[in-house]
Amino acid sequence: MKKQPQVTERTKAMLCKAFWSMYRARPIEKITVREITEKAGYNRGTFYLYYRDVRDMFSQIEDSLLDMIDELVADMLVDEDRIDIESNMGVILKAAKSHSRYMSVLLGDKGDPTFVTRMKTIIWPLVDRYLGITQSPDMNDDERELLKEFYLSGLMAAVTSWLKMADRMPIDRFITFILNTVFPAVNDQRQRTRI
Repeated sequence: MKKQPQVTERTKAMLCKAFWSMYRARPIEKITVREITEKAGYNRGTFYLYYRDVRDMFSQIEDSLLDMIDELVADMLVDEDRIDIESNMGVILKAAKSHSRYMSVLLGDKGDPTFVTRMKTIIWPLVDRYLGITQSPDMNDDERELLKEFYLSGLMAAVTSWLKMADRMPIDRFITFILNTVFPAVNDQRQRTRI
């Protein structure tokens, strides 16, 4: 007999919540299936219905977050004509904020470095469309790569810090801050072309 999807999702959410409360405090290697299931109020057999082991659970959490962001970015890139970086950043930041308990850890010091790398790969086409780095004839490939890493690392660090803030500034203010401080030259150029 197959369980109802709502029950399955609730069970997985409880298991993930239990895991995450432990992962925030200690390394994944120190977390056992037994601890997760005891904290969530399930038996180990229930855990193994959904996950092979603790690492698999962690990977599924990462993959679901990255898939969500990837889908958002893909939808934004469909419009070939123009990019509205403010609204696009807003959509991504709202998604990150709604999953901030995961994102703040995964993007931070305790997170998996491959998560950050994968996130950068996902958002790069959107950032590049705004900045136009890969199309710049004034730079060679090495310079483009350095500038790409500079912007992506800066954005990731700023978003991570913003997510960790107890009294987080509103999304609109954060976006304005980023556009005026991280992207000022590009933002100024965009303003001049609108006039």
